[in-house]
Amino acid sequence: MIQWVWEAAKRANVDSVVVATDDERIAAAVNDFDGRVVFTDPELPSGTDRVAAAVDRLDEAFDVVLNIQGDEPAMHFETIASVVNLMAERPDLPMGTAACPFNRLDEIFNPNNVKVVVDNQNRALYFSRSPIPYLRNSTRFDMDFRPWAQNSQLSLFRRHLGIYAYRLQVLKQFISLPPHSLEQAEMLEQLRALAAGIAIGVAQTPHCSLGVDTPEDVALVEEMLKNYHLELGSNP
Repeated sequence: MIQWVWEAAKRANVDSVVVATDDERIAAAVNDFDGRVVFTDPELPSGTDRVAAAVDRLDEAFDVVLNIQGDEPAMHFETIASVVNLMAERPDLPMGTAACPFNRLDEIFNPNNVKVVVDNQNRALYFSRSPIPYLRNSTRFDMDFRPWAQNSQLSLFRRHLGIYAYRLQVLKQFISLPPHSLEQAEMLEQLRALAAGIAIGVAQTPHCSLGVDTPEDVALVEEMLKNYHLELGSNP
């Protein structure tokens, strides 16, 4: 799984790809495919803290640091590249991430599929596990709006993907901030940044990705990987 993510990052032509881990088994797997590993403290409270610790251990200078989740083997290299390009083209953005469309209304009601709404400059307004925006009916106010939702309204929703970009100074600022109550309520670390007034740009991509969080996710991710390789013209 780690190798899929590593290869996607390499294909996106980023300057350097490093796997940050506290597990010898992961390090051994990365060494098997000649990847680069940095060990970090297992007591670190979050993935962002792990990224910051890894950067501190590297003797290289970076303007932008990407955090790509190691449990998302279907992360498309074009999605990674779109976030890199966003940060290059928008020097005003302290952070960046990515989002893709939803295919079905049912997907919006899965709390594991995080939703994001953006402003006219593609900056995140809010992230939530709840369906946002809410589609109001003139006579009904049920939380489940599927009975009156139209397929044409599906384009109002964006699915957040597990990739982040940070300006180096913002990464250091982020890990110094205490967890925010919204972050703790939704279990979404990016809400700490928004609550602190740190803007997050959102690159739009057609490519979906999915973290392997449960056994049920495996078959879905395998199907994504098959389609990915058909697109690239290679064998799964």
